[in-house]
Amino acid sequence: MKRTIALLVAVAFVVTLAGMVFGRTMEEERDAVRSYLKVIDAKIVKYRKAGNTATVKKLQGEKAATLRRWEKLKAEMEGSMIAPPPPPVAPVPPPPSVISPMGGAPTGLLGMGWNTSISAGYIMGKSTMVGRADLVLSDLLGIGSMLGMGEKAVSWRVGLGGASGNDINDKSIKAIPVFFDGILNLPADMMGGIESYVGAGVNYTVYGTDKKTGTYGVQAFVGVQGDMGLGGKSFAEVGYSAIRAGDINKRSAKGISVSVGQQILL
Repeated sequence: MKRTIALLVAVAFVVTLAGMVFGRTMEEERDAVRSYLKVIDAKIVKYRKAGNTATVKKLQGEKAATLRRWEKLKAEMEGSMIAPPPPPVAPVPPPPSVISPMGGAPTGLLGMGWNTSISAGYIMGKSTMVGRADLVLSDLLGIGSMLGMGEKAVSWRVGLGGASGNDINDKSIKAIPVFFDGILNLPADMMGGIESYVGAGVNYTVYGTDKKTGTYGVQAFVGVQGDMGLGGKSFAEVGYSAIRAGDINKRSAKGISVSVGQQILL
C-alpha cells in the first residue's frame, strides 16, 4: 500500500513537472492540482474509515506539500507574466490646407490654413499705383512634379486689386482688376541661397474709368522672398505690367513695375 501511495505521489510530481517544462497555462496547472487533491481527499476518507491513521497522516502531509508547491508555482508564473504593450494608436491626419509658395505652417490667424498675400506696387511710365490681395493656391495640377521639380515648385495666385494713376495719354484712370498668376519657385542655389521665383499672369478690369469694364492686361515678374519676422515671408518683385481700364489704346497703364508684399496665413 505504501508503495502505491508513493507511486501516486511520484506520478503527480512528474505530471506537475512536465506541465512546467511544456509551458502549461496557470488554468491548466490549477486544474491538474485540483484533480490530484481530489484523489488524495478520496484516499484520506477511505483510510480514515478503515482506521489506518498512519496512512491518513501521510496523505495529509502530501496534500499540504502539494498545496505549498502550487502556491510557489503560482507565484512564479504570475511574476513571469508580462502584460503585452497596448496597440499603437494611429495618428490623426492633419486637416488639408492650402500650401503657399511662400511657405508657412497651416495654422493661421483665423485657423483656416489659407495662404494669402497683400502687396503694393507702382507701374512706371505714367505713374500708376497698384494694390492687390491674393489667395495663394498649391499646385493643383501637379505641374511641378511633371517637370521633375517637386510638388511645391509651382503655385497659383488669384486675387483682386485696385489701380489709380495716369494712362499712356497722361489722363487719370482708376480700375478694379482681378489677377491670375502662375508662379515657379526656383532652386535656392541659383541665387546663392536666396529664395527666388518667376511668374506671369493676366488681369481683367471688372470696373474701370468711365464706369466701364476694361479688357485683358498682362504681368510678368521675378521676385525674391524671405522671413523678416512679420509672421510670414515678405517678398519683392520687379517686372512688366499692363492694366487696361477702358479702351486698349487709350485707357491703359503699362510699363516697368515694382511691388513689395507680405504673406499672411489666415
